[in-house]
Amino acid sequence: MNARVTSLMSIFTNFRERLPRMAFALAISIPAGALLAWLETPIPWMIGPMVAVAAVNLLGFRAFALPYGRQMGQVILGSAIGVYFTPPVLIALGANAFPILITTLSAFAIGGVGALVMSKVSGVDGKSAFFSSIPGGSMAMANLAEKYGATMPPVAVAHSLRVSILVIVIPFGLTYGGIHIEPSTFRPEFTLNYSILIPWLAGGFVLGELSERLRFHNGCLLTPLFLGAILALNGVTLSEIPSWLTDFAQLMFGLILGERYERAFFAKHKLFIPFALVNAVFIISASVAVALSVSWAFDLPLATMIIATAPGGMAEMAIVAQALQMAIPTIMAFHLFRIIIVNMGTQYIYIGAMWLHGKRSAKTS
Repeated sequence: MNARVTSLMSIFTNFRERLPRMAFALAISIPAGALLAWLETPIPWMIGPMVAVAAVNLLGFRAFALPYGRQMGQVILGSAIGVYFTPPVLIALGANAFPILITTLSAFAIGGVGALVMSKVSGVDGKSAFFSSIPGGSMAMANLAEKYGATMPPVAVAHSLRVSILVIVIPFGLTYGGIHIEPSTFRPEFTLNYSILIPWLAGGFVLGELSERLRFHNGCLLTPLFLGAILALNGVTLSEIPSWLTDFAQLMFGLILGERYERAFFAKHKLFIPFALVNAVFIISASVAVALSVSWAFDLPLATMIIATAPGGMAEMAIVAQALQMAIPTIMAFHLFRIIIVNMGTQYIYIGAMWLHGKRSAKTS
């Protein structure tokens, strides 16, 4: 039996073993999402499933996300966002180049301070503290952490805690905190046409999956986004994406975020969790301070800047912006530039920091 057949059999066996836990996750997530939707809370289909799955996992009843759930959710989201990028919108984004650069550099500064404090007080090694604090996307930071020999669980949990806090606090804060939400100046007007929608999403999924196999980070989000933008810019008539599909995308992300909470890790690393929470609150608060400063200095909408500078995953922040019907292209431009620069630059900043630390240690010895 060749290796490929063995691998396929292993995948099938793993899926069969996980299937009851996936069904369990859906059984608790759908009512949780429906309840929050009935209560008219922000992004109910992500927050409800996330809290429900995280809760049962922490209680010891393991629940799993669906296979390819992240990819499906990102393709739907990227396709829905891409059509917002029209020529006038692109011109407007160019005018924000300097604020985008400032907020990107601030992400390094905030993450660096957070890492320094965490490494001093939490007992976590400096490598793990560094990659836990840089807001460059949980998967990207986990990959870099593994490459440089950091401890993986603290990195994964720190990012999951921060993103979880963000997707709960920011939508509720903006919705009920009296902060004016400036709606998007452009909203695509399409009619629902399944003969266009199905091949469009299928094409986005194939291209997204291919791009990720070629190691393009967030490919299932960004490739459909670029595809939708190219089609829209060339006058191609696309289809409206129905609300039930965007709700499905929220559900997929809620399941994934909830699945990351494992009781075994929280039981083993009880002392790390409070420091990770404090670190998350510090990074979020500092990012809000940057948003306030940029909003004041460049006369940009405060609510838009809060989401644009939020140290969360691009997909999660895109869901928040899309659900609140905000200036999606502006927010995505900030996050896209930050993610690219942070993902490209983090390893070099880490190498430079280690080099300086080595020289300083050599001088004192």
